[in-house]
Formats: sequence, structure tokens, C-alpha cells
Amino acid sequence: MEARNDRQREFSSLRSKRGGVLKSALFLGLFLAAAFSLLWMIALPWAFQLKLEKDTGCSWTAERLACDPFGFELRIYDASLGNAEGFGDERAMMEIRSFRARADMKSLISDEIVVDSASLDIRRMALVLNKRGDLNLEQFVRDLFGESRGRGAGIRFLDCSLKVDTVEILDYSSAQPSHKALRLGVDVDGFEGMGAISLFEPLLEIARRAEYLPDSSKRFGASEVSPSL
Repeated sequence: MEARNDRQREFSSLRSKRGGVLKSALFLGLFLAAAFSLLWMIALPWAFQLKLEKDTGCSWTAERLACDPFGFELRIYDASLGNAEGFGDERAMMEIRSFRARADMKSLISDEIVVDSASLDIRRMALVLNKRGDLNLEQFVRDLFGESRGRGAGIRFLDCSLKVDTVEILDYSSAQPSHKALRLGVDVDGFEGMGAISLFEPLLEIARRAEYLPDSSKRFGASEVSPSL
């Protein structure tokens, strides 16, 4: 009888120790997850800014930038993207109210990046043609993704929305530089696109049709865009 009681006490003690180890492991896991999340939140905006400015020569500020590394979702609020050298004065290329994008997890093992949804809301945008006739937006996308990837040709958007309140168009490529400020009120949703610059294609198409951009800029709109089904 006494031996059986001893065995029961040993079993209870062992179970208690195992429970303590499991609780400690769970606590450590939660602590590491919280520490990783905090480090990610602190480091990401700085790393994003450093990479963008280094590759493109454009200044960048954002009130809030967040990325879910597990859900592959990027969110940016109240941001300003400057122009690279050679594209006029120091006015911003874009004053962004918000940008949200969610990518497909399969993009990790594929040459093609599939963005399930993307929404871009711009307060003010400046499209600038420099003296050589290069468009600032086209140059930014090319620099960001590298010459070998062109316009980020491996990016496919499945469901996009684009809103732009005011557009400035500055043309320094002609003998007589021109400057137009337009409240186009672009508000388009439910379209697909192939290539990084296709997210801006509705705006570029309107500007071309209204002849706000010269005919030579038609090459900037070579990306594929179609309505989402």
C-alpha cells in the first residue's frame, strides 16, 4: 500500500514538472513571437525607406507603414514620395493617402508575384517629363525593380483600385516647358494589370487621351490592363 502511494506521488511530481516545462516553453514562444513582432514593426519602416531611397534616388516619408509577414499584406498611410534628380524641382511625385496590397503566398515559390488585391489613394501626383523625355513614374518603377525586370513585369494584379484627386503634369522635354494642374478626380476600381506600372495605367490612359502627355509617352503605357471579372 505504501509502495503504491510512493508511485502515485512520483507520478504526480513528474506530471507537475512536465506541466511546468510546457508552460515555460509556451511562455518563451509567446515572448519570442512578441519580440519578433516588435522588432519587425520597428525595423521595417527604416529598412523600407533605406532600400527605396538607395535604389531610386527618391525621398520617402510615411506616417505609418505596416506589413503582416504571415498574411503577406502591406499597408501604408500618409506617405510622400519625392522625385529623383533631373525631374524638376523638389515637389513630391506622390502624396499618398493610403496604399494596401495583399499578395498570394504562392509568390514565394514562383517567378511571378501575384497580388490578390491592391488599393492606392493619392491626394496629389506630379507626372514630370524631363529634358530627355523620360517620365518620372516610369523611371521610378524601373529603378525600384531594376533594369533586368523592366517595369516589374513579373507582378500581376488581380483586383486593383486607383483614386487620384489632383494631377500636375510638367513637361521639360519641349522648347517651351509647360505646367498643368488638373483635378481629374480619377476613381477606378475592379481592374487587373500585368507589370508594376499597370497600377497607374487608368491615370496614364486619361492623360494620354486628353493629350496632357505628348505622343512619345505612349510607350509608358505598354502594361496590360483589363477589367476584373
